[in-house]
Amino acid sequence: MRFTSQQDYNLFLHFNKELVNTFIDVPVVLYKLNIVESKKNVYGESSSKKWYRGVQVPCLVDRQLNTAVKDSQTINIEQVAEFNFLREECKLRNIYPEIGDIIDYNNLYFEINAINEIQLVAGQTLYNHSIVVSTHLTRQTGLQLEAPIT
Repeated sequence: MRFTSQQDYNLFLHFNKELVNTFIDVPVVLYKLNIVESKKNVYGESSSKKWYRGVQVPCLVDRQLNTAVKDSQTINIEQVAEFNFLREECKLRNIYPEIGDIIDYNNLYFEINAINEIQLVAGQTLYNHSIVVSTHLTRQTGLQLEAPIT
């Protein structure tokens, strides 16, 4: 795989786009955190965050099972998920997932914890292929989200 050409990568990208957009067809809505509108306290934390209007992006989703966690008198549901975005699809929509952004999937809201953007094809830096984000389930009550752009 060391001698992978641009033509090989383009074919690989074409197959992946067709797979994600046509066969799997799992659109999610990505809401970017609006840092300017979110008011911060002395510690740089914000209790009232605001997000830009959401953008629909196709991706691959790997959700783990729910786990119930009992606090003093309530039971909370925790869930982690991994979303795999094609870099080309994000470029096409002029959006890039970052830590703190919200992903709406199946009427559940996941906040991005970590990003792995080094997904190289054939180990070559020229062919940086996808963006993988790790998320956790978040409560919908504190979110102020506008309808997405489709």
